[in-house]
Amino acid sequence: MKRVAGATATVGAALLLVTGCNSNGADVNGAESSAPTVDKAKIPTLMLGKADLPAGYQLMEVPKDKAQELADSMTTSAKNATVTPSHCHQVSAYPSSVKADELGTTVAMKTTSMLVETVGVVDQDLEKIRKNASGDCSKLTIQINDGPAAGAEAKADVTVLDGPKTEADEAVVLQQKMAIKMNGTTTKTTTVVGFAKVNGYLVSVQTSDAAPGGSPDLAAFNSFFTKAIDKVASKTS
Repeated sequence: MKRVAGATATVGAALLLVTGCNSNGADVNGAESSAPTVDKAKIPTLMLGKADLPAGYQLMEVPKDKAQELADSMTTSAKNATVTPSHCHQVSAYPSSVKADELGTTVAMKTTSMLVETVGVVDQDLEKIRKNASGDCSKLTIQINDGPAAGAEAKADVTVLDGPKTEADEAVVLQQKMAIKMNGTTTKTTTVVGFAKVNGYLVSVQTSDAAPGGSPDLAAFNSFFTKAIDKVASKTS
């Protein structure tokens, strides 16, 4: 069960990276923003806390060393994945090397439902991400070649959803439906992820449900995504 969960997480990371490419495979930035209001040192103050969680969710503490270990492992596995169509494989939603202390992360859970918020200093073209998800990068096959999820293969459908109205400069919300096959077992999962540009910071929130056949908690996602954006906007205006 742990290996299947790991495969789901790794393939999900690969999808987040894949959606950052444009139609000819070129990088769409992934560089640090040069906006004057951006300050990496402020990231811890921009994150949501216990009081911001939707009803029933509990904050999960992630030790700094474990956060870095997870970031390194998932980024490496995702970069080395085989993606079809091949031009859809391009790391750019976040930098190829992520330091845990330069990317704020909040994780909350309610039984099998998870919410994950990240805030980083990344200049991203969200309109290109939207176009990719509506074009030929909307249907993908992903093969994980190394790491704990090596051998996992996923079929994924990516679609653009209507997101909540927020204070973001720009935002996009994607739904990723995956069928992941590993060790002869196929697991179906759906993830919803939102990206928003707010005063030079890239804010993302994703939600999924690990229960068999579980559906993302869209009400919790909309609330959490809105609060994440509003907090960054209010603290950096």
